[in-house]
Amino acid sequence: MKAMRILAAVGRFPDDDAVLQRGMEIAARHGVPLTIAHVLETPDDPAAPSSRNTAETVARDEIETALHRHGFDPADTEIWIETGSPPRVLVEICKGLKPALAVMRAHHKPWLVKKLIGSTTEKVIAADIVPVLLVRHPVEKPYGRVVLAIDGPDAAPAALSFVGALLPDAALHLVQAVEVAQQLEESMLRVGLPRSDLVAHHDVLAQAAESHLRALTGALETGVTWQVLLGEPSAELTRVTQDADVDLIALGPNRSGLVRRVFMGSVTQSLLRDAACDVLVGRRSMPVSGM
Repeated sequence: MKAMRILAAVGRFPDDDAVLQRGMEIAARHGVPLTIAHVLETPDDPAAPSSRNTAETVARDEIETALHRHGFDPADTEIWIETGSPPRVLVEICKGLKPALAVMRAHHKPWLVKKLIGSTTEKVIAADIVPVLLVRHPVEKPYGRVVLAIDGPDAAPAALSFVGALLPDAALHLVQAVEVAQQLEESMLRVGLPRSDLVAHHDVLAQAAESHLRALTGALETGVTWQVLLGEPSAELTRVTQDADVDLIALGPNRSGLVRRVFMGSVTQSLLRDAACDVLVGRRSMPVSGM
């Protein structure tokens, strides 16, 4: 593992206990430090250093108490308490530390998800500096079965290499959702092409995906399974996460840099909102060599 550290971004406890646990588990697996970051909102009165000092002390005590509660020694971690806008500060921390992974909490309630996607999480993901692991469930065991969703052959080797290096003990299942883009379907029908041509085009796309996934997994020494999903990607990938055996879904980097910068993309947003398991969102510049 080439990267220097794992970053866990925490807010309040016990809500973020699972973030600490998952971050510590992955860091310990690779023998690297865990850096814990907590951002205090910029105070209304910037000339109140005593209030800031008190808030920093309270935040550090809460983090250390949470670590002790789960059997971790605070001496094995690095705790950063910063003040400012959480999205901006976390992005700056990621730029400086360049961690292998940032671990954050995912919310369940729709209104919280909307707020989450519109603020801290979206900005950290969209900054495209570090892969982000969104923890949705309490930590009971290491990730056992991981679904890796890819959206094309170009991104697959890097995504597979990264996830395999990050979670070497997990069983990987590659999936690619195939559908004819709505605009293309409408254009084909508008010019009078029969629906049979549309079906044939869909079959060609599916066969190409099958050939690529078969070749990709066949070259691996360890067994990695694969599956082509036929249908709208968001719905199909969400359905896959509902399998009780799936612990995590990892998204390979989106091929569109513009989409990545402007918003996270409909598939990522849907999975952050609807996935029944934790979600790992990769970055576009992940090296093929892995971590």
